[in-house]
Amino acid sequence: MRITDRMSLVRSIDSIGQGRAEIARFERQIASGRRWQTLSEAPLDGRAVLTIDGDLRAAEQHKRNIESARSRLAVADSTLDAVTDALTRARELAIQQGGSLATPASQAAAQQELHSLRDAVIQLANRRVNGGFVFGGAYADRPPLDATGALDPAFPARGAPQFEIGPQVWAPATHDAGEMFIDSDVMGSIAALDTALAANDATAIQATADRLRDAIAQVQVLVTDVGARQVRLDMAQEGHEILSDGLLAQRSSLADVAIEEAVTQLVARQSAYQATLLATSRVLESSLVNYLR
Repeated sequence: MRITDRMSLVRSIDSIGQGRAEIARFERQIASGRRWQTLSEAPLDGRAVLTIDGDLRAAEQHKRNIESARSRLAVADSTLDAVTDALTRARELAIQQGGSLATPASQAAAQQELHSLRDAVIQLANRRVNGGFVFGGAYADRPPLDATGALDPAFPARGAPQFEIGPQVWAPATHDAGEMFIDSDVMGSIAALDTALAANDATAIQATADRLRDAIAQVQVLVTDVGARQVRLDMAQEGHEILSDGLLAQRSSLADVAIEEAVTQLVARQSAYQATLLATSRVLESSLVNYLR
């Protein structure tokens, strides 16, 4: 088969076009840092990257949920500490006013202080975070406790919210007001001391000291549970960090380009392109000479 000058010229032009396309491709890679710009260039890798991106978004959402739950647990932890202090002071009042040195006047003064402690505990139970009541349970838009320290029977603060901290993995954050202030006998023991002080009943006042002690113990159980929940969230957070790092590394291997390699390839393609231009110019020069002859 005879190779004509026209065929050589066409092949040279094709080589020039391919060379320019290769140079442009590596220039885009260097500029963007990506191996490919559209999914059609690498459909299999592109599909894998889309899957990884979805997993990364899910991990980020789970980490945000963990941070939200952790902030609520921090509020619960500080609240329980304050409740413990209030109960400890109430028990001191019970011990003092249940003794032989107590007088009606001292008991009246103790009752006034107890009312202040009760109001402080109710304020703690009705704390807000981001506009919602932290211990409101299923009714976070309503105050958990009324002015007397009781739950609303129509909308009881029960049912602590759950946070998704992993795929189909749910964890509670704070306890609800029913668990923290009613089931633990916090409000009940304070109310019992208030009644005993109002009646000037020394025996009943002494009995409430033991009840308050038990309420303090119940609060400490809740403190321990809050700590355990915080540890669980910390472990979940660490797991998501490890997962995200692995996914990012996998994504980088599929989509990101090694700049040094791309620069080397670009230089090689430029050299090949210049060689093609030189060869094409010689073919054209030879053809013109042959034509003039």
